[in-house]
Amino acid sequence: MNNNLYQAEIGKNYTIFAIPDNHLLSCIGILEGATIKAEHRYGIGGPVSISLSTRKIAIGKDIAEKIYVKEVN
Repeated sequence: MNNNLYQAEIGKNYTIFAIPDNHLLSCIGILEGATIKAEHRYGIGGPVSISLSTRKIAIGKDIAEKIYVKEVN
């Protein structure tokens, strides 16, 4: 199932397959092909918290909606 990161089901692992052209994302390791885990979605349009390798990263809703992911089985 393909979703944007903001719609991703919490607790599941995903592979990123499309990201917006944003230098900051690539600097922190958010790259096409990276495997992440959706950890937490904060309420009322807040950020999404993900795990990427050993790091925890919060990504704002506006950017998370532009990052497309595919669930890892």
